[in-house]
Formats: sequence, C-alpha cells, structure tokens
Amino acid sequence: MANFILLPATQTQTNEDTNPKVKNFLTTVLEPAVKSESLKLSARMPAKQEKKISVKVLDSIQEDGAKLVQLSDDELADFRFSYPGFRIIKEKFYKKAIIYHEAIEKKAKKSQVNNKLQITVTDKAGNPLKDIYIVAFTDFANRLGDSGTTTAKGKVTLALKGKRIQRMYVYPEHSYWGYYRASFTAAASLHIALTSIDINYKDVLRYFYPTASWPSIPASIRVGIIDTGVGPHKDLVVSGGMNCVKDEDPKDFKDNGEGHGTHVAGIIGASGGVHGVAAGVEIFSYRVFPVGKSASNFYIMKAINQAILDKCDLINMSLGEEGEDEGIISYIKQAYNAGVLCFCANGNDDRGKVNFPASYSLSVAVSAMGRKKTFPASVVETSSIKAPYGKDKANFIADFSNIGPETDVTAPGVGIISTFPDDRYAIMDGTSMACPAATGMAARLLSAAPEILAMPRTQARADEMLKYLSVRIRSLGFKPTFEGKGMLLSE
Repeated sequence: MANFILLPATQTQTNEDTNPKVKNFLTTVLEPAVKSESLKLSARMPAKQEKKISVKVLDSIQEDGAKLVQLSDDELADFRFSYPGFRIIKEKFYKKAIIYHEAIEKKAKKSQVNNKLQITVTDKAGNPLKDIYIVAFTDFANRLGDSGTTTAKGKVTLALKGKRIQRMYVYPEHSYWGYYRASFTAAASLHIALTSIDINYKDVLRYFYPTASWPSIPASIRVGIIDTGVGPHKDLVVSGGMNCVKDEDPKDFKDNGEGHGTHVAGIIGASGGVHGVAAGVEIFSYRVFPVGKSASNFYIMKAINQAILDKCDLINMSLGEEGEDEGIISYIKQAYNAGVLCFCANGNDDRGKVNFPASYSLSVAVSAMGRKKTFPASVVETSSIKAPYGKDKANFIADFSNIGPETDVTAPGVGIISTFPDDRYAIMDGTSMACPAATGMAARLLSAAPEILAMPRTQARADEMLKYLSVRIRSLGFKPTFEGKGMLLSE
C-alpha cells in the first residue's frame, strides 16, 4: 500500500466548472470517509470481472479539496480509469533546509583504534555542559572517525585511529556558539570552552540589517511560516496558524521541539531580546513536520491552503527536496493567484542544484551568504567560508548553499542568532535562515507600500509586490547563479 494525493484535474478545490461527478465524489463519498475505515469502490470492468478497489481516506484539505488516500500499487490503474477527473500524485517528503550536524559513516576496527581521546566541554567559567554533540574525523573524505554526546559532567570519550585529527566539530543545540578545529594532533585529553551567545552580537544578519534600531512595522502584514511550528518564546507573538500534521491537534501549532520553526520566526519577527527584520508583522505558524520526521507534500499543500484562507501576504518555506511536485506547484500557483508570495530556501547540498519548491518559477528562491568576522574565531561557521567573494571581499556565498539559474535573491544565512523554544537563543546556519531574512525584509519593504497591500487578492497584487521589491534589490557582486538579482536592502 502507498499514499497518494487526489486533486481535481485543473483546480485545488472544486468550482462551478468542475465535473459534477468529481465534486460529488470528493464531498459525498470521500469526505465522510476521512475518519472511517477503508472504502470499497467499484472498478469499471466487464460485468463478469466485477472488482472492488480498497481505498482508505487519511486526510482532507477542505471538504471539496485534495484528499490523501491509501491505495495499493496494483489497484492504482483500476482507480485511474474508474474515477477519471483527478490528478493522482504520490506522497513525497521534504527536509528542513538547515545544515545538519556532520556525521561519521564508519568507525575504525577495534584492532585499529589506538587513541582514546577524552574531551571535556565547559562554558568559559568552567561549568560542564551536557548534551553537546562532538564528531572528530581522522579521515574526513571517507567520513571515518568517532562521535558522541557529553555527559552531565561535560565529558565524552572518542575511540580513534591515530592522534591526527583532520576535522573536529562541536555542536551545542542552543545557548552557545559551536566549535571547529582542523588539522591538529590530539593528546589523551582535550578541554573545549564554548562561548555563550551574546544577543547583542553583530552577526551577518545584523551587519546588513541593523534590526535593533529599526522601528516596528505596521501590523498589517501577515507572514505564514510553514515549518516545525513556532514558540513558545517571549520575543515572539503568534497570531494564528494550524497544525497540518495528520492525527495531531490542528490547534497545536507551537514548535514540535526541534526549534527550527522558532528560529525562522525570530529572524522574521522577533522583538525583545533579539530583533527580527520585520518586528511588528503578524506571524502565522503552520506546523508540517512531525517530531523527528520529514514533512509530507500533503501537509505542505494543506499549510499553503490555510495561509491563503488566513489572508497571509507572504509565506516562508525553509524546506526542500530534489525534483518537482505537481501538488505543491498547484498550491503555490493558487497562492500567487491570491496575491501571496512564497519565499523558498535553495537547499544545502554544497553548491548543488536549487531544490524544489525554490526551483519553481512562481517561488522566490533564496541562497545563503555570509561575511567574515561576523562570527567568533574557531566556531563551526568558519568552515563555511568559500570563494567566490563579492565586491566586498569579506562577503561570500556559503559553501553549503545550493546555487543555479533559478536563484532570485541571496540573504544572510551563516551564524544567525535567533529565538529557540522556551525563551532560549540559538545559532543556526543554512538557506533555512537566509530565506526568512529575505521574507522579513520583503515584509518590511512592503509595509511602506499600503496601496499595493490594499489591492484585491489576485495575481495582479502578487505581480505588483514583486515589481516593487525588484527595484530594492542590490547586487553584492556575485554571479546571478549565486545571488540572483542580489540582496533586498532598505536603501
């Protein structure tokens, strides 16, 4: 059995032009089955070969909209011919566009291990730090080494082949900067003291956007954040949203605990301890990531649909995957036709091709850039510096950022300080961070164009929003495949 999405042939919901049989099938046959057992539908076959198709309806986007159903591969063709008028799209899953922790792929054989390295991690005052992930590579090209997480005493022991370490990464989840060191010989023990996050530190986001000195924008702009959920955090006010994950409470749209969506939201609209680019916007949270899992294209479609219903002006999607997706394309197109712009992260595959949905022409695709000396020495972010450099040689496109002709703009995405659940702060890297920087700046700029925001919610409104933003983009001196047209700036 596999999961598929059923969409009307030309729309995301039925309308007056829809085949009445399709509308009837969605609303009177499939919709009541959302919370029931599998249906047995008749297949169109010669009378002597009568057959039933087993269909289980798992979820729905409005009663006359897309349905997530379960069908066997063997019965898919029978369903397609028996119930024409639908697009049948396979369920697909999307990852967050954040830089994940480096990980080993293999350990040395026990007979080859000749170095037990004990590492102690503390803060600058010497207090031990627990749950800090550390990975050390003795052969980075082949991802050979060892990794572990510190105990309550701040200690972890790694079993390594040799004392020469090519790369070491130290990853705290929140509250501290990470640590990076390359090409060194380790003794039997090593002490690492991590630097606490200073929320007044000028990271690359605040270098280009002096957010602490900017006034709040009028609260007439709504930004939908399709992610892991948002908050709770004292610097964030969430105006509404929906949990779009199947079998979860639709009203529980706070962060699922991973922190990604809260970090994204802080970049856009935090106010208090840290300041987002567009403090004062109305934030709407749409959770699409189950805990520890990827996001279904159906959940993302459901989130876009709800953002349109909630009259969001901009949508932020810091997620992606390879290949196009007909279902998500349909809903991004619907958003554009409703006067809503979707900003999407390019992805983080080490200068690979731009991921979908950023690669779709009606999305605004965002790459990630960084700037030297906007993060402390010896932190993980130093490993992201890579040519080419901009007109200002301190600026660079992050080594992890995907690039390509689909890129529309670039934005700060290396070493970004933002909010983390339960009133904490964290450093994150990725086009996941660059995307909300661009979304937030778009919101700030559009707040000065009330005549555009007041337009009827049609394609013409989205067109005018893009035109207005386009003249406020400045090139940083990279090729278009790296930066698109450049960076959104206030001057």
